[in-house]
Amino acid sequence: METFRGKAHLPGADEEWNIELEIDWGEKEVNVHIDEAPDGVADWPGLVVQTFGMEEIAFRTKGIPPLFTHWWHFVRSGSGDIWGIVLGLPDARGIWRTCPVPLQKTKE
Repeated sequence: METFRGKAHLPGADEEWNIELEIDWGEKEVNVHIDEAPDGVADWPGLVVQTFGMEEIAFRTKGIPPLFTHWWHFVRSGSGDIWGIVLGLPDARGIWRTCPVPLQKTKE
């Protein structure tokens, strides 16, 4: 299990949040933790997780913030940190929202 941390302004959120991502590459499991998220929910499992070795991962979450579905795609950098993009499904006006997310490795 590896843990990564960083900040990002996710599509649909009102502000930038601290994000913690836990990845179990072998089991293809991921958990997103956000303390600042509304409604008292702070953890979301990744759904439809796809890994490509231990270098790349793609998954989706539902309900961060409430009613939003996001697709997450990360790749490992040379330092062991990961960098990715989060894609929010189109809003009511049909606009796709994205944000870059750099995360630093904190532990294995």
